[in-house]
Amino acid sequence: MASIEKRSGGYRVRYRDPLGKSRGRTFRRKADAERFARETEVDKDRGTWVDPRGGDTPLAEWAETFMSLGRTLSPTTQQTYRRDLDRYVLPRFGTCRLGRIPQEEIEQWLNDELAAGLAASSVHRHYRTLRRVLQTAVEKDRLLANPCDRVRPPKVAKRDMAVLTWDQAIALAEAHGERFRAMIFLAVDSGMRWSELVGLRRKSVDVARRKVRVTEQLVQLDDSSWVRRPPKTSAGVRSVTISGAVADMLAEHLDQYVDDDGDVLVFTNAASNPVSHSSFLTHHFKPAQQRAGVSCRFHDLRHTSVALAIAEGAHSKTIQARMGHSSITVTLDRYGHLFPELDEALASAFDARLRTSRASCVTDHRDGAEDDRATVPGR
Repeated sequence: MASIEKRSGGYRVRYRDPLGKSRGRTFRRKADAERFARETEVDKDRGTWVDPRGGDTPLAEWAETFMSLGRTLSPTTQQTYRRDLDRYVLPRFGTCRLGRIPQEEIEQWLNDELAAGLAASSVHRHYRTLRRVLQTAVEKDRLLANPCDRVRPPKVAKRDMAVLTWDQAIALAEAHGERFRAMIFLAVDSGMRWSELVGLRRKSVDVARRKVRVTEQLVQLDDSSWVRRPPKTSAGVRSVTISGAVADMLAEHLDQYVDDDGDVLVFTNAASNPVSHSSFLTHHFKPAQQRAGVSCRFHDLRHTSVALAIAEGAHSKTIQARMGHSSITVTLDRYGHLFPELDEALASAFDARLRTSRASCVTDHRDGAEDDRATVPGR
């Protein structure tokens, strides 16, 4: 049991942690010491005891521990955490102790960022970064509870996806120069992500069998360096069947722009280097949009691929596999609103079938009834 001793500076609580190690903590008021002693014994009995010294660690110090623990995360995730911590989180909370960050201060921080003109999506991301840092402290027994759990982050309006028609998609692709025209057609045809397209190697393309094998992504970091990484989930590794028309375009593209080495990239800039997303948007994609008279993000080509597949009657499981989604739930959550149109088309098809079959069936039954009456005696 915990004991309390009166000292010149206040009241000293002595107790043993769950491993039997002797510990102590001093309080100015006896009431605070008694409360701490009671709560400590209850927490030990419940198995929820957390070393109070962990909560005295400055957030800036714990952030470095958090980043070292996250070395297995993808480079882009590490980069995002580091950027958010250095620019937004630590300037506000870096000197605060882990156990002394009140939820009210977190809420005020989020409100201040919104008032400063930051986008709600950015503010929400900063909140998620702080929450992840503090949650790791909870998991490592530095904190008993995460104060972010009681904070309501700003709502982020869901951005509507732009879906192109066949004519618009083809016009956009044709508005690109020869070096990137096949890439736009492949994006619409396969639904591949930007990082999958720019990371595609020659050995992953089989134009004879009309197959593209997606096994990795190529991502550019803030320092302009490039890193290869596998897809986020195992479902992201997939083989996509492409149309014959796009296979022919890829064959011509390979002959004109790509060496025979299987490891070289299929799509590169004029200097045969990986294609930078920002540079491509500025010098190629946006000018092509203006020429084609369409407006969309590059990622909307992926949405367009799904919408066109749904319009052709593709099954949701087929779309899931083709897009590399981890589950059918992801597919339906993201594109379920596009299926009602297919549902109406299906109802119309059923209506036509029912009317035709029923008319034929009624005619057959009536003819049979007439034959039966003709064979009844006395008629």
